[in-house]
Parts: sequence; structure tokens; C-alpha cells
Amino acid sequence: MFTILDLVNHYLGYFTTSSKIKGRIYTAVSAIGVWYLVYLAYRFFVNGRWLRGTVIAALFVFLLYFVVLNVLYYFTKSTTKWDVSPHIEKALGGPHVDEETTKQATIVPANGIYQRQNIVTGVVESDAKQQDNVTLLATELDQLGLMSHDYGHLGQQAQRQIIAQRDVVFANHPGTLLPYFDMVIMNDTTKILGGVNQLQARELGTLVMVGMTPTKQALNNYRLALSAVLVTGGVGHTATRTELNVTERSYKIQVEVAYEKKN
Repeated sequence: MFTILDLVNHYLGYFTTSSKIKGRIYTAVSAIGVWYLVYLAYRFFVNGRWLRGTVIAALFVFLLYFVVLNVLYYFTKSTTKWDVSPHIEKALGGPHVDEETTKQATIVPANGIYQRQNIVTGVVESDAKQQDNVTLLATELDQLGLMSHDYGHLGQQAQRQIIAQRDVVFANHPGTLLPYFDMVIMNDTTKILGGVNQLQARELGTLVMVGMTPTKQALNNYRLALSAVLVTGGVGHTATRTELNVTERSYKIQVEVAYEKKN
């Protein structure tokens, strides 16, 4: 059973899978595997090995208890007064921090709340001057204590999952939301402005694509608004087969664009 769990864990490492989905998969595999202990206990009893059979049967009851708790936690909203998990968490030093909860706590809406299905990722290009502005802004955010350096509370394996897709995971993962940002159309180009406040806003780049559509074409058919602008980059991790290595990359901005069909 533990070999199967190890294989499942290994192959899930190639995908970005939320901790709750992983928990459901592990619970399903464990729920199937734990019944093998019943067969082992039965065989020992048949062969007159009462002590070994009793130990394995007790182990089955012990593991089945935790399987039931996992089923309640990952598949339902029910709880039980016989749950010892809070006591175990306390003994281990506090509650578990979920990766998804961490992300939600990091990215707080600052320019209105939009439906997720009406938001796409934008492509931003920055010239040399705009890139200098991005770097200066990142430095200001860091000095103000607004930029995290904890890799989004992700463990080594979770970081490897992101590195497998993006080549690097940054210390401020999933990015630092700008306190102020705006989108301005100048001479048929759409500029991204941002700063620690409106008075100190600077040009950070040009929005060239909205999803898979050129910005100019998108503006003809949709009303557009920025839902989020984040700074990402700086110190990060890349991966080798045995360890995570520290690297440093240029700061960039990432944007999410909300859209609405024009009447």
C-alpha cells in the first residue's frame, strides 16, 4: 500500500494539483489498500498465528479510523467529536497552512471584484525605461515590507511542481499585487501604469495581447479593465535532481484583464 502511495505521489508531482484533490486521491488509494490487512489477518488466524493476526487486525482498525477521518474531511463537510487531528496539529506545532488558502490571502482584489470566467491573462512588453520603472517599483514594495520572501509557504515538492512548468519559482510567489494600477490608451497603444500610490505611478509596460487577441482588436469588441497587476521576479529557486538552487531574475509584471462584451 505504501509503495502505491509513493507511486501516486511521484506521478502527481508532474502536475499542479491542489492539496485537497491530492488528499482525495490518497484517501481513495488508502481506503482500498487498508482492506488488504484484513486478508493478511485472516490468513494468520487460519494458520494458527493468533498473535500476529491480532496485531495486524488492530493495525487495520487503527488505519481505518484515519481513513474515515480523511473521507469526512476531503469528501464531506461533516465532523466528528472523536477526531484527534486538532490534538495532533497542536503537538506538531500548529495548524496546517493550505497552499490554496495562502494564495488567496496573498492576492487581494484592489481594483474591483470580477467573475473569474470573465478574466484572461494579458501579455505585457516593457522597453528599457519601463523595465527600470518595474525594478524601481519592486524595490519600493520590498522596502515597504509589501513583498513576501517565503515562496508562498510552499514546500520543496510543491515548488518543484511549479518549476517543472515555469522553470523557476520566485520568493514572492505567486506575485506581489500593486497597491495602485491603471490602464491608459495613448496613441493607439495601451499603457500599464502602477506604483505604491496614484501620485507615484509610472509606466510599467504596454499591453499587447488580451488572452490570444491583440489588444487593439479586443478593444473594438469588448470593454476592458485591469483586475490585477502583480510584480514577480527577483530571488527564486530552480531545480536539479537533488536540490533547489537559488537564482535571480529580472522583475516583470503580470496582468489579468477583465472583459465585457460591448452592447
